[in-house]
Amino acid sequence: MYKKLLLILLVMVLAISSVFAVPFKFVFGDLGQHPEILMGFIPTYILAGAGYRGIELIEDDVTELQALLGFGYNQRKVWQDKDSGEVKLIDPIVYDVLETDLILRFVQGFGESTVAGKDLITLTAGYEGKLEVNLDSMVKGQVRKNNTYSTISSLNDYLGGENYSGNIYPDLRGNHTMLANALAFQAKFDIMDDKMTTTDGFVAKFDAKWAPHALNHALSGDADYYSLTLNAVGAKTLFEVESKNGKDLFTITLVDRANVNWTDGTLVPVFAQGPVSLGRKVRGFNTWTYNTQFTAVNNFDIRFAGPNLGVKGIFPRANVFFDIGYGCGNYFNTNYSASNFLMSTGVQLTISFFDFIDLGYQVAYLFNGNKLSEGDSKIVGSFTFFLDF
Repeated sequence: MYKKLLLILLVMVLAISSVFAVPFKFVFGDLGQHPEILMGFIPTYILAGAGYRGIELIEDDVTELQALLGFGYNQRKVWQDKDSGEVKLIDPIVYDVLETDLILRFVQGFGESTVAGKDLITLTAGYEGKLEVNLDSMVKGQVRKNNTYSTISSLNDYLGGENYSGNIYPDLRGNHTMLANALAFQAKFDIMDDKMTTTDGFVAKFDAKWAPHALNHALSGDADYYSLTLNAVGAKTLFEVESKNGKDLFTITLVDRANVNWTDGTLVPVFAQGPVSLGRKVRGFNTWTYNTQFTAVNNFDIRFAGPNLGVKGIFPRANVFFDIGYGCGNYFNTNYSASNFLMSTGVQLTISFFDFIDLGYQVAYLFNGNKLSEGDSKIVGSFTFFLDF
């Protein structure tokens, strides 16, 4: 069944791409999975849209207006005490979220990259809106292993009723509904030549997001935070075997990413904590764990790719990784401080579909730190959709 669903997804993406003829283009945002739906093996959330390039403000540089819509159903598992913010080692809060996103962006390129068809510098400014309805878990009442075995409760049981203050999880107070608004900016420097099985060059991005209280005091939830991220990726193809017709049969590529983030504010909602958490960025650990203000991570990959599996753009990939990360400062929305050092290594075995989805399985060995849902186990596995960089 999951193979049919994946095929349907790919057909939809290709169909949308063909519909958006010049000056329109398909813009992909993100995918998400719910671990209780076919073990997380199919997407249950998608963010995508269109870009309009009918305007040219600077000759030979991209000017683009983008609109993206997101909709889906995901699970969240948060590991801090609802009142104090102290880290919980057992019985986390497990719940589901129905989320809708709207992103509007203005994109402007400057200068000519060393890679044909790219601008050297790209500036993006935009608005990001999100509506979330947080719900009881679809497996409420069932027993799951989260360090130790525990029964999944309702949100009100976890939080102590609808009078929950929301000090630690501001989007879970009241009726657990959140309407959030943020302003976003990105500056990108790009000399990366990415050709699916081969990758060479460098790309760096600086992202800033600001969600002030004045834009976010609505419905039940609340938000007041900012986030600053510097992300840099370098890659070099070490080995390449080509067929007689010039197609890649096998490649070995080194990829290294450095990611530094500072996120702070009086009300940092759960959806903003996840992407910047140290546990999310060091592979093998839980999203929404090690949630401190400052994080610095290095991800190193050796990627083995090819050959194409009868269809150009569909090929196997083995990715050997080594991750190291450090986080410090206060846990979000608390005065509870910590210093965390995580380290992992492992392998991802996937089938890559047009370098858009890498569907497969990941096994990680945790040198330092614990994946809280696995207790003291040092070897953890999970399904994967993406090579994140």
